Order: sequence, then structure tokens, then C-alpha cells
Amino acid sequence: MPYAAVNGVELHYRIDGDRHGSAPWLVLSNSLGSDMSMWTPQVAELAKHFRVLRYDTRGHGHSEAPKGPYTIEQLAGDVLGLLDTLKIARAHFCGISMGGLTGIALAARHSERIERVVLSNTAARIGSPEVWVPRAAKARTEGMLALSEAVLPRWFTAEFIAREPLVFGFIRDVFVHTDKDGY
Repeated sequence: MPYAAVNGVELHYRIDGDRHGSAPWLVLSNSLGSDMSMWTPQVAELAKHFRVLRYDTRGHGHSEAPKGPYTIEQLAGDVLGLLDTLKIARAHFCGISMGGLTGIALAARHSERIERVVLSNTAARIGSPEVWVPRAAKARTEGMLALSEAVLPRWFTAEFIAREPLVFGFIRDVFVHTDKDGY
């Protein structure tokens, strides 16, 4: 598994498509409580047109989870550091939820590095401290399994869960194994 030392943290990443080709770069950024695997269903098709760079956001997947809290500026800096490490001058960027917040920061503050940005299921501000502080405390004290019962039903309908139990099980497994401090 490839890792890059970026801003004092080891980030796990993966490249799909012809890394040394001439296709444009596309960076895919995961949501809170997930990892790069959330993009697996789209990668084969995207890799026909792009050199696809996926990474696990700090605190998620196989990337390190340094003591937090983390800021959006740090998350955007991690992407810039990863681009620098891989010698990628400009890239398209697609982020969902927390990854979308990262994309907003990149587009607003580092437009010279970002060709186009796709923001999905995100906003300039998601929630408030009144929502996030108790959720983070619950993750730390009770673990991600306890948190999954409240969070995952907001991501998926009951019909989807019944129709796609293997897909839901995979996503639940990633969420439950997210580092509780990284979350």
C-alpha cells in the first residue's frame, strides 16, 4: 500500500488509471467515517478518462490518526501536500460531505491547483458544535459501533439496507473500524 508523508502524517493513497499517461488528474476525497473504498464502484469508469487519485483522509482508513481536532485548512493542506509529493501541478477534485468541505477550501484558497471541483452532499458549514461535540464524545467513550446505529440510518433508507445487505455491511464495517479519535 502506498503512503506519503504529508504535513506530519502518513496518508494512504491509491492511483488508478495510467499514472504516467496524459489524462487529467482527478482527486477523490471521502466523507467522515469512510475511506477511499467509498469510491470503488466509480473508479473503473473514471479511470478510463482520468488518472484517479484516492486517499484516506487523516484519521480515516489506513492513514494515520494524529491527535486532533483537525481543521479544514489541515485537510486541504494534506491534499496539497499529496499533490506536491506526487508531482501533480493541477487536478480536478471531487469530494463528498467532509471531502466536499475540503474541496471548498481548495477551490477558494488554492484555485491555481484545482481545475474543476465537484461538491457532493456538502455545504460551506455542516452542523454545529452542539451536534459534533457530543457525537465525537460518544465515539470516544462508547466506540464507533454505538455511533453507527445513529449515523448510518441517515445515510441509507431502510429499503436500501434490505435490498443491498452486502453493500450496507461493507460500509458499516468501514464506519465501525474508523479510528474513534480520527472521527
